[in-house]
Amino acid sequence: MRRESFNWIPFTLAVGILGFILLLRVPAIEDRLEFLDHLEHRAYDWRVRFSQKFPQEKSSRLAAIFLDEATLKTLDEGDLGYTAQWPFARHVHGRLVRELAAQGASAVAFDLLFAELRPAYDPNALDDGAHLESDGFFAREIRQAGNVVLSAVPGTPPHPRFAEPALALGHIMAEPDSDGVLRRVRPFLDLEDGERLWQLGIVLAAQALDLRLDEAVVRGRRLIIPGGSGQERSIPLDRNGSMWIDWSLPWNDPALTPTSYGLVLTLDALRRTGGVEAHRAGIDGAREAGMDSWTNDAPFKDKLAVVGSIVVGNNMRDQGTTPINRNDFLVGKHWNVANSVILGRFVKRTPFWFDCLLLTALVGASAFWSWKWRPLAALAVIGGVAMAYLTIAVWSYVEFRLWLPVSLPLIGSMLLSYTGLVSYRLAFEQTEKRRIRAVFSRIVAPEVVNELLSARSLSLGGARRRITIFFADVRGFTEMTDEAQALAESAATRAGVSGQLAEQFHDVQAAATLETINLYLGTVADVVKRYRGTLDKYIGDCVMAFWGAPTANEQHAVDCVRAAIEAQRAIHELNVRRAGENLRRAREGASPASAGGEPFPPLPILSLGTGINTGMAIVGLMGSDAHFLNYTVFGREVNLASRLESVSGRSRIIISEATLQELRRHDPALAGRCRQLDPIVVKGFRDTPSIHEVDWQSAPVVDSAAIEAGDMDAVQRAG
Repeated sequence: MRRESFNWIPFTLAVGILGFILLLRVPAIEDRLEFLDHLEHRAYDWRVRFSQKFPQEKSSRLAAIFLDEATLKTLDEGDLGYTAQWPFARHVHGRLVRELAAQGASAVAFDLLFAELRPAYDPNALDDGAHLESDGFFAREIRQAGNVVLSAVPGTPPHPRFAEPALALGHIMAEPDSDGVLRRVRPFLDLEDGERLWQLGIVLAAQALDLRLDEAVVRGRRLIIPGGSGQERSIPLDRNGSMWIDWSLPWNDPALTPTSYGLVLTLDALRRTGGVEAHRAGIDGAREAGMDSWTNDAPFKDKLAVVGSIVVGNNMRDQGTTPINRNDFLVGKHWNVANSVILGRFVKRTPFWFDCLLLTALVGASAFWSWKWRPLAALAVIGGVAMAYLTIAVWSYVEFRLWLPVSLPLIGSMLLSYTGLVSYRLAFEQTEKRRIRAVFSRIVAPEVVNELLSARSLSLGGARRRITIFFADVRGFTEMTDEAQALAESAATRAGVSGQLAEQFHDVQAAATLETINLYLGTVADVVKRYRGTLDKYIGDCVMAFWGAPTANEQHAVDCVRAAIEAQRAIHELNVRRAGENLRRAREGASPASAGGEPFPPLPILSLGTGINTGMAIVGLMGSDAHFLNYTVFGREVNLASRLESVSGRSRIIISEATLQELRRHDPALAGRCRQLDPIVVKGFRDTPSIHEVDWQSAPVVDSAAIEAGDMDAVQRAG
């Protein structure tokens, strides 16, 4: 038996693919290719969010005290003798420190800057006989408590009057990645004067574990912090010396004993004016009001309390994007860092050598299967291996906080190897042209073909986009089809025919019905395209379209509403012409009836109901490679647009509150033509959304109901 000669081409191709992928993993090149980081970071963020579904170990030492709306309300009411004006007078913070110290808090860390003095004297507010001005009162309470950690940033330290009596300083610098998501922080900053400024969360953890921060050293990619009683911590670092934040504690986690700043001030006032009994009564009242985590009369005893803002709006706002929330309160980075250090649980990325071995193994296996097996069989096996690897990657993070790479192993190694080898095989078998043509015929819709062919960075594989969705339904279609069927049956009966001959009457009516609906749908579709919309699909007698994808369009809501107005006017003009034609036929007898035949039925008059909504939706190709793929959108906001269309009635445009806000931002004049309606109950939605109607009739027009009712006098008055 003759041995089959070794084919060097697929082997060389596989080696070339491996070399290319390994080149992408080289740090100097990887740093320049942000899209790779974005893919990997998105996969990581999903794992972080997914891990929230599982029980996680959390330190019982942490607490969160929030400057929130309840605090502002408490101060506004004036019962405590304070003012809600921000920034607060310093003695207000002093009262907070005093109450937490009285309860035995282990440390109080402020995620607030006190870089300058704010002289103020208010003996009524202080009321302790000390006659201190506000800054002096705060400084005194810091000194007496002995447990206060103040925030600092390079170049903006706390004023010496506060820094000197403080237990320690901690930096609050945040370093979002290039996609705007906060995933890591610098554990320390080396200042120009030689001092080292530690991250606020690490300072808190050091207080809890008795870590010796002044003896910490960096060894390779590890930060080693010694401590007493075997409490040494080894923190993994990235190439830039940052540590990954283990986002295990959202801001409202019960483990944090989340408490309003104003409630702590109230307890201080009760202790000062009513003594221990009044203070205990305040604790009991708070517990009855929902503070279930307050199991004793000193809920902050031995706690590491972080004080920060969760007020939305004004200059107290401190929000940003984290892996667990697109609009999170960034004060959470401190207790998550502290929790990670206290538990000794850190997010760890696999080393470079491990990634190289992993990529080599996956490329080799994928190339072998792609070359030796049938394409579909190879794809099934590679898909199964990919799912198994993804499962391992998720499990590794949930259990050990080990970050296995996902984007390069799955998309690069496996998918690229499969694609490269299969493509070569098809080219070798003289079928590549036919394959590409078949693929494009399935996945490219006429509305997006130009974008597919010209835009290199176009995302068609599924992405969240802020878009505006448009549903327009032709009203009266069902009645028209019923009438057409009745006319066909009546004509067949009068002609005395049955069977196949009678079926011909139905075919004629069906053709006329289809021509009518195509005329109306085509009119709407032409307007959608003229206003730069993406025509998604026809759903029976309904047109679905959207604006803002596949290419970005800041004016997506304005263009959509303008298109809806133009569509209503176009349908109205079409109805006027058809009603006029019906009038002409009626007056001139333009029908076969004069020759003894069946009279022409009147041209149907239909109307349009429109629903529009704006919001985040998933945009991408949907369907099956084996059948048909459609570039479409789906999600909650799409469903709401469809519901608005169903309640829009005839010749009306109903838009959501989100769409109206976009109009106010980009076209106030158009927004002024919208009239608010009563909220409606929408199936599948917990809230009752606010809705508005767009006045699309800028000039006198024939009332749509009159046209549909056949009021020919109204048609003649419209000219």
